[in-house]
Amino acid sequence: MTFETIQEHTKTDNAVVGETAIGGCGKYNFTTARGNQPKTDYCSTCGAHKFALCSGLDGQDLIDFGKNSQHKVFQPGQMLFSEFDEANYFYTVVSGEVRLSRMLDDGRRQITGFKSSGDFVGLSASGEYAADAEAIDEVTVCQFPVKALNASLEEINEVQSRLMEMMQAEVVNLQNHMLLLGRKTPIEKICNFLCERAYKQFKLEGKPEDCNEATVTLPMSRTDIADFLGLTIETVSRTITKLRKQGVIELQTSQTVEIHDLYELQQLAEGEK
Repeated sequence: MTFETIQEHTKTDNAVVGETAIGGCGKYNFTTARGNQPKTDYCSTCGAHKFALCSGLDGQDLIDFGKNSQHKVFQPGQMLFSEFDEANYFYTVVSGEVRLSRMLDDGRRQITGFKSSGDFVGLSASGEYAADAEAIDEVTVCQFPVKALNASLEEINEVQSRLMEMMQAEVVNLQNHMLLLGRKTPIEKICNFLCERAYKQFKLEGKPEDCNEATVTLPMSRTDIADFLGLTIETVSRTITKLRKQGVIELQTSQTVEIHDLYELQQLAEGEK
């Protein structure tokens, strides 16, 4: 089963994955973008492994899957790839945050997603990347050739199953984001964004989702948030100020938000207040 075959199975409920990318972390032949320093035995301490495409693998299976991988580091502002480049590689984000965006002919930008530890970026069924991918902060990735993925899909059932799970989750996320862009108010959009960041952080840290307080890091700029939510930067700033005055959140720094009442924030995101 190839990537293209699996993608056909995800075209359900009239939803199609426009850009799908998959990644995992390997164990041999790792190099970094800075000086091509070789790394070995990286998977034994990889924080993204249990969330990535390779999460169902261990032992010799994990070693075999990772033989063609490279470990790379990108500095803030560096491009992993650009829209319309030939899609020869896919990536798993090990650490840091990646911004996916597309530019309209008139210069307007739409950010289509933020990807962090365990997320995949870079694989397109058309053979070309469907968006620009740029490091927001220092980003570490595992890079795999697309040919290696197709070979793994033919040989390893666990990779097939995990790929299907990740693509189904991507479809649901895209549908939810379409609803947010089309129907939600500015305060609902901002609250939804903060809730999603909090729940993703809980998952990465192994915390239960019923925690009512969270400290969320936002490495992206206010302009990035605006371009992701279909708002202006002024609206983003006003809405965050409003939430702060209501006592729902507190700004520790410009990039660190302390959520005092996640339940109330969720209610605001759903339009119940």
